[in-house]
Amino acid sequence: MADHFVFTITTGRSGTTYLAELLARNVPDSRVWHERTSFQSFGVDTPDLSHFTLFNSVGNVRKVQAFWRRKFIRDRKTDRKVHGEASHLLAKAGLLENNELLTSNGATVDVVILKRDVADTVWSFYNRFDFVNNGLAWAFYLDAAYPNVIVNSEPFVEHGAAGRALWYVVEVRVRAAYYRQLMGEVTGLRFHETDLPSIAHARGAAELLEAMDLSPEAAPVCPRPRNESGDPFFGKDERRKLDRLCARFALDEEELAATYIRLGKRLSDGVP
Repeated sequence: MADHFVFTITTGRSGTTYLAELLARNVPDSRVWHERTSFQSFGVDTPDLSHFTLFNSVGNVRKVQAFWRRKFIRDRKTDRKVHGEASHLLAKAGLLENNELLTSNGATVDVVILKRDVADTVWSFYNRFDFVNNGLAWAFYLDAAYPNVIVNSEPFVEHGAAGRALWYVVEVRVRAAYYRQLMGEVTGLRFHETDLPSIAHARGAAELLEAMDLSPEAAPVCPRPRNESGDPFFGKDERRKLDRLCARFALDEEELAATYIRLGKRLSDGVP
């Protein structure tokens, strides 16, 4: 039975495939996934569209709670000690709001806040056309029209797909700060902030694994970074425009999260 869990808070396009491989190669008594997105996994191991839309509209309601209760019961029944999922999907649909189902039973939950440069992340999404269609935002990312969010999306959406992608990246990063500030003292729950360049070599990988009490006996084996963006669809002029847009919306993530908490707002409660 698993008593040690590793999850992430991240945007995607940030190194989650690498992190999953790093854990799988260096933590022998583990079962690790990148994303559980087979057609049989949605609504069972991974939130389905209804869980995303409900949580990001009305909060941690009964249906969302029921999903996490079923999922965690299944996850704990693994034949390995460590259960890891580097999926960027989970933290956007109530993972942290329901982690007490694990920690209250004595489990350790490590949450890796996996960051990537904001402009580089937005550029990756922009070249993949990920925020052109709302369907992808509902199923995998976040829709700028959701009411239960921390960052006001209105100033972003007037800039089209690039603006919606930028809002998404900012919102996820602010949520990471929000959860760490709100839950940083919860027994059994630990947050670790890093990025792909920091863990793409043995020393940085060892530091992260040690912080999670998952150090291998020898120096860690580092996989080759995966899912590189490749050649962009758009050219240098478009990249310069995007860089200016990102610079214009350079916000203080910690302060935005702190203000939200100070006002008594909680993502679990939804919008009154």
